[in-house]
Amino acid sequence: MSKIDSQVCPYCYIDVDINNHRSKLSVAAAFVDATDSRYGFSSKDLRKLGGSELSRIPDLMESDHEWSEKAANGIEIRPPACASGNRIILRLYWDIAPIACENFATLCTNGTTSLTPLISMSTNKVQVPKVPIGQSGKPLSYKNCPVHRIIKGFIMQSGDFVFGNGSGGESIYNGKKFKDEKGGLQLKKHDRRGILSMGNSGKNSNTSQFFITFGPAPQCDGKHVIFGEVISGWDVLDAVEAAAAVGDGGAPAVSVSITASGAYHPLYSPGAGYWFDQPDAESFSGCTPVFVSRPRVGVVAPTVAVYEKFLKCIDSGGVCASCIPFLTMNEEEGGTITGTDTATCTSANIILEEVSRQLEIFAVDIVLVAPVNAKLFQSFELPPSWKEAQERIMGCQSVGTSARSTSALLSKLGTNEVILVAKPADAIAAIYEMSWVSKMLS
Repeated sequence: MSKIDSQVCPYCYIDVDINNHRSKLSVAAAFVDATDSRYGFSSKDLRKLGGSELSRIPDLMESDHEWSEKAANGIEIRPPACASGNRIILRLYWDIAPIACENFATLCTNGTTSLTPLISMSTNKVQVPKVPIGQSGKPLSYKNCPVHRIIKGFIMQSGDFVFGNGSGGESIYNGKKFKDEKGGLQLKKHDRRGILSMGNSGKNSNTSQFFITFGPAPQCDGKHVIFGEVISGWDVLDAVEAAAAVGDGGAPAVSVSITASGAYHPLYSPGAGYWFDQPDAESFSGCTPVFVSRPRVGVVAPTVAVYEKFLKCIDSGGVCASCIPFLTMNEEEGGTITGTDTATCTSANIILEEVSRQLEIFAVDIVLVAPVNAKLFQSFELPPSWKEAQERIMGCQSVGTSARSTSALLSKLGTNEVILVAKPADAIAAIYEMSWVSKMLS
């Protein structure tokens, strides 16, 4: 098995399914597809039905002799409530913990070293790699692995694909436990929400288990190897924490699992969205998995009120706008940034630096800017990482034709396709007509 390294996989994603939402949505989708004529649905596709049609589905399924048993465990008629869908994006710290990163990235990519992600933003087609079998007899993959431990204010823990309860695990290194890396123990701290760290049973006992913090966890410092951080999907992390155990054992209140995982390739893989199992009579399983992409949007607005207007306008547009707003007004004074006040100019610089940082690590795909703040971005340039991402996609022959087509689409990517100046009412149109994401989805 050839190695995965920082050039191949600097980021990973995990898609988290809470309370079997994906399978419950799949049942409702299959029902609509099979009974659209019988019950007069306007479409065979669940996603295209209006609110009144969706509200009829639970009662119709309950009274339908053929389908009532299939809906016995409950159904879902809408996508996950989180703006990010199911997806959490993780940046790996290859420079301080390369062994842990290689192990995690390989298991995320289902035991293969292929650069092809499970899904591309432009095609929405799923590519399923062949998964190697480990020493335990179980696939070397995080797919369908339970999140076996959730403690509010502390951590979510997963990675035991052997037993699923925290008592097992297996590394990619012939199944053996691997050593703690000093960089991951000494150079980073569990000092905030979203830290990715190795689970273990003591010194030098790392396998496949990992955890993500819900807040500062200083008790883990020096004992668990830190090897990454969350960069997006914070609302998914919130939803996982909401499923925390009631007692002291840590077992989740409802089923939580990793429904899919893989390498996240910036400008190619979707950064947010959810899985929809599209009914397909020609498929062996009866459905074809489709990943419904959602653009991740940051918002630069003068006030919280304007930011909330943006959210309201794009709420129904299939957009992930869960980022913290970049506010440019001192609300106590009621003034906007003019560039004449020293403190205000400092605030403007901080905003530009933060927007640049979010883009540099690919935490957002697009930034919406209120017209009153447009002057801030007159000379703004995209971070070098965006050019590097394009070159990486083009240079990786194994990602195939779709990746090279993507690179061609993005070859003339301009700042004006990433930084979009628009009023709240025009936000959706700007995203789907003016942004680089619109090219990928067209």
